[in-house]
Amino acid sequence: MDRDPELVVSEYIEDILNGARPDAPERLIDNDALLQRVAGFRAAFPDLHVAPDAIARDGELVAVHLVGRGTHLGLFQGIPPTGRPWSASCTALYRVRAGRIVDFWVNWDELSILEQIGGVARLAPASA
Repeated sequence: MDRDPELVVSEYIEDILNGARPDAPERLIDNDALLQRVAGFRAAFPDLHVAPDAIARDGELVAVHLVGRGTHLGLFQGIPPTGRPWSASCTALYRVRAGRIVDFWVNWDELSILEQIGGVARLAPASA
């Protein structure tokens, strides 16, 4: 019997993204690109914590909107650690089959994260 996709994504958020049980992500993820992305994100922000604002399911698809926060303690987008904290939103869609995430579409507000960790600077608006 397949596990409820919404439950799988909720466990992924708590166990993998929030680090409650990060040692075996393959238990919930069957997608190499997502495994690599999560490993890189957790390495850059080891204190990562996300909180879902909304979660919805349609068959094997689960949509989530969440707010995350962390501290830049590892390499992120080529930027060495700055020790700066950040907070940003994320919208994601996951496809779950046989109790594991097999496909994903994730959109973090990376510009906001980069601005907060000092990776990019916002330019002043042009005057008319």
